[in-house]
Amino acid sequence: MLCASISAEPFAPDWTTLGYVLAIVGCVLLGNGWLFRNPRALVAERLGRGPQPLRRIRAFVFHRVQLGLGFSYLIAAFASLLYAHHTPPTQAGGSAMTWVGLVLVATAVLEVAGWLWSAHSLRAHVRGVLREAPPDFETDPTLAREIGELFGIESRADETVQSYAARLRQSLGISTTARAAGPARSDPRARVGSPFGDDSDDES
Repeated sequence: MLCASISAEPFAPDWTTLGYVLAIVGCVLLGNGWLFRNPRALVAERLGRGPQPLRRIRAFVFHRVQLGLGFSYLIAAFASLLYAHHTPPTQAGGSAMTWVGLVLVATAVLEVAGWLWSAHSLRAHVRGVLREAPPDFETDPTLAREIGELFGIESRADETVQSYAARLRQSLGISTTARAAGPARSDPRARVGSPFGDDSDDES
C-alpha cells in the first residue's frame, strides 16, 4: 500500500536530504564568512606594522559574498525541508549522492564567480574613491605602485615617478585638475625607498 501511494518523478530530488545538505553547506559558508580576519594580521596591525594592502581587502569583499551565499543556502534548505514536510512522498530521481554532488559543484562555481566579482568590486570602489579624492602619487610612490598592481598597470624600465603617475591617472580616469584639488597622502613607507629608482629622491 505504501509503495502504491508513492508517485514516481524521474527528476525529483529527495527534498529532505537536499535540505540538510544545503543547510550544512550554508553553515560552512557563514562560518568562513564571519571568521574573515586573520589573527596574525590583526596583531600586526595593532603593533603598528601598517594597514593591510589593497589586495587583502579583496578577501574581505569575498567573505561578504560568502555570507550572502550562506544565508541563501539556509533559506533554500528551510524551503526544501518545508516542501518535503507538506508534500506526499515521491520516488527521488537519481541517488542522494548525485544531488549532493550537484550542490557541491554549484557551490564551487558560485565561489569562483564570487572571487572574480570581488576583484571587480574592489577595483570599482578604489577607482571611485580615487576620483573623489585623488592622492598625490608623486609624493607617495608606494601607494602608486600598490594601486598599479591592483589594476595591472606595471612600471616600465627606467620609468620616473612622474611618468608612471601620469599613466596611472590616465588609466583610472583621474584628471589633472582633480589631482591638484585633492589631498595629498603621506606614507612613511614611501621614504624607505621608491620602487621606481632614484628619481623620487630628487624631488625631496
